[in-house]
Amino acid sequence: MYIAIRIQQGKPRYILRETCRSQDGRLTYKDLADLGNDPSRFIEYPGGNAFYIAEILVDHLEESGVTVDPDHLESLFWPFLAPRIRRTVETFHNRSGKSVKRTRKEDELLHRSISSFDKRRLHYLRFGTMDQGPVEAMPAAIMKDLTGKCRDEIEQYFLRHEAKLEAAELKSYVFAAFDLHRFFSGILAKKMPQALDQERVDRYFSEELCRLHEQLFQEDSPSMDHGLHPYLVRYLIHFVDNDYLHTTLLDEFARDFMARHRFFKPPPPKPLLSVDTAAAVFGLKPGEVARLTRQSLTQRYRKLAHTHHPDKGGTPEQFVELNDAFQRLMQTLGKKD
Repeated sequence: MYIAIRIQQGKPRYILRETCRSQDGRLTYKDLADLGNDPSRFIEYPGGNAFYIAEILVDHLEESGVTVDPDHLESLFWPFLAPRIRRTVETFHNRSGKSVKRTRKEDELLHRSISSFDKRRLHYLRFGTMDQGPVEAMPAAIMKDLTGKCRDEIEQYFLRHEAKLEAAELKSYVFAAFDLHRFFSGILAKKMPQALDQERVDRYFSEELCRLHEQLFQEDSPSMDHGLHPYLVRYLIHFVDNDYLHTTLLDEFARDFMARHRFFKPPPPKPLLSVDTAAAVFGLKPGEVARLTRQSLTQRYRKLAHTHHPDKGGTPEQFVELNDAFQRLMQTLGKKD
């Protein structure tokens, strides 16, 4: 059993349902009881911290041939319990039962029974990452809550858990759930969908909506019209009305990209002149450099600069070469001092 929520005329309406098999053997659901707009009216408080589900509902279920598990029924109504009572008995409610050890073959069967769409949603809700690479290696225990359930019950499960997502996460969640990154290549597809070609993203999203409607939702309800299934409409709204989750990685990537692709690059440092070449520019023999002082070299430089300066009849190349030679010899003399 599970409690489904439907929005009617802008207000929530709760229905107690049960997964069952149709005549052709597929999983579907049947309505067990209309809980109205407030399921909490079916919870009785005899005193203290005790509570139980109203006998009128239990009797109705038993008369309908439904086997009632009191613990399971109480867990379904847990979200509607009075807050004070819920806080008090929460420790007992959260006690986990004995885990069931499954074989590897059972885990493989479980993996095959769950749709990829459900796996991707589970993965994001559990780990909060858009990288869906590890989905197929996800532990089977995470998926056990979806086994043996019809599509309606599965969607109600996701409705409850998606309600805990922040608004800023919704579009990124939809991008991951619909596996849109597979239509693109590179790091942008898994880390920064906001940097992709959004026209292409929108087109692929529309195609995936239609494909999932045909694959998973078309037979969900015989009375449904030919429009997009309401369970998929919410993803359309999430995708259109929200922005992607902000990440500084996009800013860092953009800066790095521009640095690697800018047109101007600083010139590489010029190689140092050899001492012999620098000495020749000053008209000196290699052995004469060792007898120079910084003062005498500066005096020689000033005389030659007066001759080689472009304003005095020299060329720019000669003047640059003179300056380079002067710097090289000054370095040599500096080491000597």
